Amino acid sequence: MPRPRARRQITTNSPAVTPLVAAGETLLGTVTGKPLSDNVLKVTAGVTSLLDGMLPMLSAKVSFDLDGVLVGATEVLTGVNAIVVAAKDKADPKIIPATSSASAGGA
Repeated sequence: MPRPRARRQITTNSPAVTPLVAAGETLLGTVTGKPLSDNVLKVTAGVTSLLDGMLPMLSAKVSFDLDGVLVGATEVLTGVNAIVVAAKDKADPKIIPATSSASAGGA
């Protein structure tokens, strides 16, 4: 008979929601080309603070690494922002020619 899985206790106080929200705000600003209004920033700061405070309790209720999911989502948003920034860049392409044998007709 399988043993029931014990709930993992979160001992960290590192907020994971704040960087996720910041990455989302940055991406939104990059896409729209406009900064977020002061009111929007105040609301997101309040909600973010609340969610950061609730994260240990929420993490204890789920059977997966919620902190890891939030960190991964933050990395995804940061990567998407880098893609958008690069797509908007009007500079010459930064392509380095390949020097492998495949480019010389071999393979």
